Amino acid sequence: MGATVHVMGEDFQVECSAGDQRRLEDLAKALEARIADMDCETTDVRKLILTALALIDEAQSTGAALVRARGEIERLNDMIAEANMDAAEGVSLPQDLGQVKALRVSVS
Repeated sequence: MGATVHVMGEDFQVECSAGDQRRLEDLAKALEARIADMDCETTDVRKLILTALALIDEAQSTGAALVRARGEIERLNDMIAEANMDAAEGVSLPQDLGQVKALRVSVS
């Protein structure tokens, strides 16, 4: 099975499974839109390279944000597990534990 994608005025045949055909076509349309958004007067190859670099940058930034988010989730899960263990042992915890005091606004 394959998909025909249209990019930069040309059709390209891409081999894929039946379930991926629509996705490839949508990706090609998104790529075509990104290339069309470029304001610069330059060759098609240069536009494609600049668009590819921008997409790689976005992917790497998103990956780094995901790693940070997973680390934060792990840290919060550890805090919950520790609090549950303390509660099971009957340890009394301060009422404001885990609250962000820096974000509190006092109104006079």
